[in-house]
Amino acid sequence: MNKHFSYNQYGRGNKVEACPVSYQQVNKNLIKSYSSIVLIVLAYTLLIGHYWAMYLISLDFLIRVFAGIKYSPLCNFLTAMMKITPLKPVLVNAATKKIAAKVGLIFAIGVCTFHLMGFDLLSHLFIYMFMFAISLDLVFNFCLACKLQSLYLTYFSKR
Repeated sequence: MNKHFSYNQYGRGNKVEACPVSYQQVNKNLIKSYSSIVLIVLAYTLLIGHYWAMYLISLDFLIRVFAGIKYSPLCNFLTAMMKITPLKPVLVNAATKKIAAKVGLIFAIGVCTFHLMGFDLLSHLFIYMFMFAISLDLVFNFCLACKLQSLYLTYFSKR
């Protein structure tokens, strides 16, 4: 068994339900705030048509995924803002949030790339899909990236 994943196999199809496990933890309120800002930027980009904020979000996702959350300018700003609020940190497993950040990076780069190439319809499609995934997490606490990872492990990975 891989030390980074916990597997629960059932049925004849050997479907794999996996949620990555990490010893690192992250503040759930910070991630929800981050997601809310990304959702607002996506709506702004879609409604107003200015992509500059989306480029900044993409850059922040790049920093967050490759350098770490402690180097993300937006996360640092939100962490400072949370220190002045009475909101207590709620620590959760960081591995699921890392996968979601990687998927968010793919969406953000897709939006920017399609916009730069002049494919506004594809750019808008990526914005809608990104907004849908973030809304699922914010409203229902449903991580679409984790479910996609489970599908990948079930049907495409070599066990």
